[in-house]
Amino acid sequence: MYDTVKFVLLENDLDNEICFMEEVVCRINIEKCSVNRVVGYLKNMRVEVRGTTLIVEGSLTKWFLGNNYARTLALWEIGATIKSLSRALNVSIEKAKVTRIDVAFNFCVKNEPWLYMKRLLFLESYYRSNIEKSSLYFDKYDSQLLFYNKVTALKTEEDAESIQGVKNFEGQNVLRYEFRIKKVTKIFGEVRGEILFDSKFCLLLLNKWYMCYMNIDKQFDESSLRFDGVRHLKESCVAQCMSAMNMFDLVEEAFAKGNINSAEKFAIIKELRRIADLCFDRTQVSLINEFTTEIKNTYINMKRIYSVVP
Repeated sequence: MYDTVKFVLLENDLDNEICFMEEVVCRINIEKCSVNRVVGYLKNMRVEVRGTTLIVEGSLTKWFLGNNYARTLALWEIGATIKSLSRALNVSIEKAKVTRIDVAFNFCVKNEPWLYMKRLLFLESYYRSNIEKSSLYFDKYDSQLLFYNKVTALKTEEDAESIQGVKNFEGQNVLRYEFRIKKVTKIFGEVRGEILFDSKFCLLLLNKWYMCYMNIDKQFDESSLRFDGVRHLKESCVAQCMSAMNMFDLVEEAFAKGNINSAEKFAIIKELRRIADLCFDRTQVSLINEFTTEIKNTYINMKRIYSVVP
């Protein structure tokens, strides 16, 4: 579940007297160095010492497994990862403040990942990036949803684990969904490293990851025109437009240009959602339903795993 996590630790957060410049810097591969700032790496973790502040950022799953694609970590493995990182740096990462958390899972799908991404249309209060075949973002200041082709991403890396990942996924379509919490304190309040392997907190994160996906307005397969009344005909025509283009993006564009006000925007979006519920058969196994089923199954399985105290 956990991918990139960012820890910030102050010297006065620790019970014992310590100098990060003396204790931590000697344990990392240094890349940049100045009078009171040192930047380097310890395995896959970026480590920065800035005076009396220590910043550690990287994938917990990759630290423990050597890669971030094979599987997710169990609760006890998350705890073991943080303890291992603490030993490697000789400081208590359990006491560090967590400022960023990425929750991510890979999904093997039947078709090219971009075919699913183009059907993810609109998420309230998030900015949707222009769709590319490699990735799709829903972004706001405190969090971000990212969907991308994991195999394509691995091909851009040159390390041995990524090369092996490309071989492992040969012939498969792998769509990755990441929920990035950029402002952890804003969403959850203060979070310390020791809570990352707490069952209740993991379930809270998992639910946030799941609900953000479920709240996305999605494009379903094309509906049929209806001729059993003028109103039904109009609604089915709008549904046809929704199948052919991202109507939510067009509404956002009209609002940005000043062609409609916020009340009109809200009313139109509400009407589009009503028509979608009315005209699209969500029980059919469409492309987006296939992916949504994968999301639901992962959510159910991970809830079962993280409900068990390690």
